[in-house]
Amino acid sequence: MRPYSRASFIDHRNLAVAQPVSTELPLRSQPNDSTFDIVATYRDLLASDPDLTKPVAAIESLIALLNTVPSTTVYETLDTVKTHSDLLKASVENPLPLQAGTDLFLQYLVASLKQQDGSFDAVRQHLLRNGRLFATRAIAARNGIAEAGWRFVREGKCVLTHGASRSVTGLLERAAKNSEGKFRVVYVRDEVRAEESDRVVKELRSKGIPVAEIPEAAVAHVLGLLRQVHMVFVGAEAVTQNGGIISRIGTFQIAQLASQAKIPFYVAAETHKFVRKFPLDQRDIGYKQEVLDFSATESSNQPKDAVDYTVSL
Repeated sequence: MRPYSRASFIDHRNLAVAQPVSTELPLRSQPNDSTFDIVATYRDLLASDPDLTKPVAAIESLIALLNTVPSTTVYETLDTVKTHSDLLKASVENPLPLQAGTDLFLQYLVASLKQQDGSFDAVRQHLLRNGRLFATRAIAARNGIAEAGWRFVREGKCVLTHGASRSVTGLLERAAKNSEGKFRVVYVRDEVRAEESDRVVKELRSKGIPVAEIPEAAVAHVLGLLRQVHMVFVGAEAVTQNGGIISRIGTFQIAQLASQAKIPFYVAAETHKFVRKFPLDQRDIGYKQEVLDFSATESSNQPKDAVDYTVSL
């Protein structure tokens, strides 16, 4: 079985660092470190900006933290960042997207501290300004994915997708804008997230894209129909070291069905979602989620944002 190949990743790395963004970004005033709540900051950022991904929101939260840190040494700064990163990851059910963001920022922080000369305060100011610039460029990388990937969607083709990946919807909208001919989209609805499904379908149709909505139970049937679906696009919450992805539950079975039908399966993901993780199977995604809740008397409880692991073979 070959759910997807590593060559199938749509990700323009150079565009993630080459967007023309001003470096003169104002520093935000924040309360001191003793009252700084990084979990509340993270949640507020996600709620206030729908374009933020979880890793970038984690990075922005750490940048806000640095603006409150009274530390005067490199060790104190790194220790503060690591401590608050752990608090942030412990506050969510699925810590992998946050791990990707916090690890990436910590690497950036260490590299900047090694390269900068002069006073520690100057180094800190450099990190605050350029760290926010880094986050801005990470968000702009989504445009790079759309620009690199829209050519995969050709006239008369049919794309199957599910979930609400902004990278995927951005790619499809760019294809609708730039393509001379029409293409179609089969969208797999998630009735647990009916409002989200409605929003994604409405957004695609507003761009003139014909969309057919199907239930999850119909995926095997639709993918098995000869020449009805030509490719699959999905997003990811995290991309692992071995080329696998951790994404919304249901992605793995779609990948397996696409592989069986010999339909190309593409993942649109920003490089800031790459995480230092090497899962072996579904039981090794890095945290515990209770997908099976056996009960003889009550309804089963399902995890709110369950994920599965799709391996690259």
